[in-house]
Amino acid sequence: MSLENVKELIQESNKITILTGAGMSTESGISDFRSPGGVWSKYKTVTIQEFISDREKRIYYWKYKSETIPSMLKAKPNHAHLAIGKLDQQGKLFWLLTQNIDGLHEKGGVDKKRIIRLHGTNRETICLSCNRVIDIKPVLERIDIGEVEPKCEKCGGLLKPNTVSFGQGLNPEHLVIAEKASRECDLFMALGTSLQVFPANSFVDVAYSNGKPVIIVNRDPTPYDDLAKYRLSESLAKILPMII
Repeated sequence: MSLENVKELIQESNKITILTGAGMSTESGISDFRSPGGVWSKYKTVTIQEFISDREKRIYYWKYKSETIPSMLKAKPNHAHLAIGKLDQQGKLFWLLTQNIDGLHEKGGVDKKRIIRLHGTNRETICLSCNRVIDIKPVLERIDIGEVEPKCEKCGGLLKPNTVSFGQGLNPEHLVIAEKASRECDLFMALGTSLQVFPANSFVDVAYSNGKPVIIVNRDPTPYDDLAKYRLSESLAKILPMII
């Protein structure tokens, strides 16, 4: 296999579905939370049930978010994000399915209408009572001046970053679109994801079982490497501009 083979397959494809994970953003300075020293090793998990029922857990959760989100908001898309943005601008991107909550794909040039944010986004908050969605920056500012568990200014309900927490189901509509995107694409690419989290990893199976070629680019081996037509382990920021 040569990079030319991979590049040729991408050039010949016109309905490319891409699945991205944490490895996509590490070169933008956002740590892979599954690695030692990542945010999971510093903070304890707060489930959605704990967040709703336990005020102390809500305060703890918002403290964690207020310490970690600002650096994410300042992060800039790297060359890998820009390469996928280029693919969209060329009209070749079918759907982008992302497990990332940093919003860097939009900043990298991908039309947000083409993005399925499987795990939500840290750039927004949602009211758990009235479902109102607002930008997270003013909420973080409220925390900075001493508010420990922000409430909705419209209905008084609990505010939470608009991400999928442990114990919380993924958006069923997103799953339907992601399954369709994997089944109807002409090329499926899994980039910077360990493919260990369900249901995101299942979309590789959907593409493969429907006869679609699969490209996997990830630093470490994944359980799906045997299904890949091409498997690369190089830096995404380095390799994607070379093949797209």
